[in-house]
Amino acid sequence: MPNNTKTAIKQINDVSRQLLSRIQSVQKNSQNTHDLAETSEEENSKEISQLPELMSQRKELITHLFSHFSSIDISSEEALIIEMTSLDNELTSQSKACKNIITEQIIKLKNSTKIIKSYKKY
Repeated sequence: MPNNTKTAIKQINDVSRQLLSRIQSVQKNSQNTHDLAETSEEENSKEISQLPELMSQRKELITHLFSHFSSIDISSEEALIIEMTSLDNELTSQSKACKNIITEQIIKLKNSTKIIKSYKKY
């Protein structure tokens, strides 16, 4: 774990950028699922599997920041805190958008006539 405030916030921002990049990639691939080749599906699965690890790492870093450093130390890094807040807002927004895309895909899947026909066979 980082031993100073600036390093801690920079690490949080780096992990946040990585997480945001993975979410955007998954979102992009999810929108084009019918066009994906098998290798793209494998890449998408790999990126999806990295999300929980990155989220856990980010949570640990944030917890460490606020439990080991004073509010005065944290507020002295105003520019980095603003960046961290901005990244957090972007992560929230992208996560909601990704959730909506997946929800739409599930609804389409449920309404698919092919699936309805296959259920009728049984």
